[in-house]
Amino acid sequence: MASDLNPRTTHYEFLGPPGAFLISIGVPIASYGLYFGCSESAGGCPPPLSFSALSDSVIRSVSNLDWWKDLWDTDASLLYLGWYAFCVVAWAILPGDAVDGTTLRTGGKLSYKINAFSTFLLALGITSGWILRNGPESFTFIYHKWVGLLTASLVMSVVQAVYVYVASFKPGKLLALGGNSGNFIYDELLPIEIGTDHLSFELAHEHVRRANIDLSLHSGTSDAS
Repeated sequence: MASDLNPRTTHYEFLGPPGAFLISIGVPIASYGLYFGCSESAGGCPPPLSFSALSDSVIRSVSNLDWWKDLWDTDASLLYLGWYAFCVVAWAILPGDAVDGTTLRTGGKLSYKINAFSTFLLALGITSGWILRNGPESFTFIYHKWVGLLTASLVMSVVQAVYVYVASFKPGKLLALGGNSGNFIYDELLPIEIGTDHLSFELAHEHVRRANIDLSLHSGTSDAS
C-alpha cells in the first residue's frame, strides 16, 4: 500500500511488530489473569505467590474445556452490544460541536462531533436513577458478568481491527503515517486508516473513548455496589 500519498512507515512505536504482538496477546492475558488470579474462587488478592502453585492453577484451568467455554457468556455479550449501541445512538442524537481536525496530506480536514462528555453524563444519570430506584444490588450484574463482558469486548476489538485493516486496502484510502508498515500485526494495532467512517465516527477512536472508558466507570460502580 506504499505510494506518494501513503508512504511506508519508517519509524516504529511500541518496539515495532514484536512489541505490537506482545501487546496484542499480553493485554488480554493480563486482563483475564487479574480476574482469575484475584477472584473469590481463587482465594482473593493477592494470589498465591508460589510459582508452582500459580503454574499448577494455570495448567489446570487452560487444560479444562469447560473453563474455555465459561469465558463466553451470551447474556454478557448482548449487554455489551446494547451498551455499544447506546454509545452510537448517543453520539448521533446528543448535541455537540463539530470541530475540524488537523489538515490532512490531501489538504482536507475531518469533522469531529464532540459530545463524549454528554454521553458520559447521560449514562451516569441513567445509572444513578437505576440504583436509586432499584437499589445497589440491582447494578451488580457487571461484576457478576465481568468475564463475559471482557470476552465480548475482546471479540469486538478483534473484529474491528480486522475490519479496519481489510478496509484500508480499498483504493483511495488515506493511511496514517505511523500505521502503514506492511506488517499485519503492527498495522492492526495502530489506526492504519484516517477517517474510517463518515463524519469521523472513527471506530478505533470511539471504541476506546466511549464504549470502553465510560464502561470502566460503570464497572467500578458495579463493583462498589
